[in-house]
Amino acid sequence: MAALLLPLRLFLAAGWLRAGVEKVIEPEWWTGELLAEFLNEQRAEMLPFFRSFSDAFVSPFTGPVAWMVVEAQIAIGLCLLLGHYTKQALWAGVVLNLTFVMSGRVNPSAFYLVMEMVLLFALSRPIPEKTAVRRALVWSIPAVAVLPFARTLAPAEVIDDPALMLSFVSGLAAITTLALVSDGRVPVIDPQGR
Repeated sequence: MAALLLPLRLFLAAGWLRAGVEKVIEPEWWTGELLAEFLNEQRAEMLPFFRSFSDAFVSPFTGPVAWMVVEAQIAIGLCLLLGHYTKQALWAGVVLNLTFVMSGRVNPSAFYLVMEMVLLFALSRPIPEKTAVRRALVWSIPAVAVLPFARTLAPAEVIDDPALMLSFVSGLAAITTLALVSDGRVPVIDPQGR
């Protein structure tokens, strides 16, 4: 399985490293100017609840946030490239991509999210049915909660709708979580190690 998923991991690593290097060589990124411009450009596309978050916690601190984004992107890329801390890197990528989607920048973040989820689920072990159902319900909450923020149902435009993409990706995670169900038995661990 790991060999089959290697191209996906390397593709994600290259994508994150490219994004980080792109910012490293851009002087205006380090001052926070480009991040402030991005936030202003995306303001109309942001999901309403994310707009409030951005106004309170990102816009006042664009310089430090810009640094954190670069560091995170490069760290994610290196971890995926080297195969170290892969799960942690994938989860960090999920958080960044979710942030980009909520800011209204769906492409390519939604596709990265799907690839990151594929790798995370591939690295998962089978889980008991009750646990899978609980996790699927947790994934279903954002899938349903963001639907009222959908802007369109036009087939040509749904791919660019942040709410619909978040709902779809969360729904995929819920369904995939149910596919991880083991035979329902939780292994018994002998305290004496037998």
